Amino acid sequence: MEFLYTITGEYVRIDQVENPERVVRFPERIKDLPVTELGPYVLADSEVEEIVLPVNLKKIGAYGFYNCEKLRSLSCGSRTTDLGAGLFAGAGGVEYLDLIIFEKEKSCLKELLSELRQTLRVRMRIYDQENQKKEREVRLIFPEFYEESVENTPARILYIETHGCGHRYRYCFAGTEFQYRKYDELFPHVKVQESEELVTELALGRLAYPLGLMEDYENMYREYVTEHWKMAGQLMIQADQKGGQSYTNLEAGGLPWLVKTIFQWGERMKGPDFDGQRKGPQQEKTQEQLQELTRMAQQMGDTEMVSWLMDFQKQNLKKSRRRFEL
Repeated sequence: MEFLYTITGEYVRIDQVENPERVVRFPERIKDLPVTELGPYVLADSEVEEIVLPVNLKKIGAYGFYNCEKLRSLSCGSRTTDLGAGLFAGAGGVEYLDLIIFEKEKSCLKELLSELRQTLRVRMRIYDQENQKKEREVRLIFPEFYEESVENTPARILYIETHGCGHRYRYCFAGTEFQYRKYDELFPHVKVQESEELVTELALGRLAYPLGLMEDYENMYREYVTEHWKMAGQLMIQADQKGGQSYTNLEAGGLPWLVKTIFQWGERMKGPDFDGQRKGPQQEKTQEQLQELTRMAQQMGDTEMVSWLMDFQKQNLKKSRRRFEL
């Protein structure tokens, strides 16, 4: 893989990538000069699957990723605000965005979301410029939407119908600044229009990375995830599997957090209806749920989580008996 470039003053423009690999990581600097621009058609018609752009890139030329049918992931900084026409034409498979957001600066997130109408999982790392470090992170899902032209033949009128709630989620901005409250307010809509799997992952992402999350909305997400505990557990176990082809906003090893912090099953197993010998209704239900998650982890080959779940049950039952005896 070779980068063909042009030096213009104190900056570098990369014009073409020859023989691009599956993952293309553009250099931050060439000849000690910053790479700030990509030329038109820079990766057009390639089989690239993942692109990592320079953090301080400002411009991408027209049709830069044209016909990149296998492209799934894009990483960039929020300063890439000049997006050329037709940038993602023929590249409808993008499903994951990883952005470094520079606070108090114009961001390209809104423009990227308007260009990509499919379901997108977005990881945002908020850069603290004063302390020169990334200290906050949030993970969001933007559902898909599409528009359909409908003709009213008698009236000779053509109008546009929008399907899916993804367009609502793409309006959660004040200028170019993302508004978390507006995003969270839309949860009732996504619950009705999207699959249980996607809705549960969206809720888990907000709970795990609660930047800008108000208490009322936290309770709303927590209630949904607790009600859909089986799907939540399945998604957490799936996140442990390596080599998958799909992207997720969930980190591996998150099942203990789900069980202890979100479900609070440890507290439920030592509730007031436990008499030291027999389990009350609350303990019975919790143990059945833990056993079901253990079975799921076994079926999916997650031996580490199987071991953790079994130990969790034993430890909390012992604590409950000890608490009763005292």
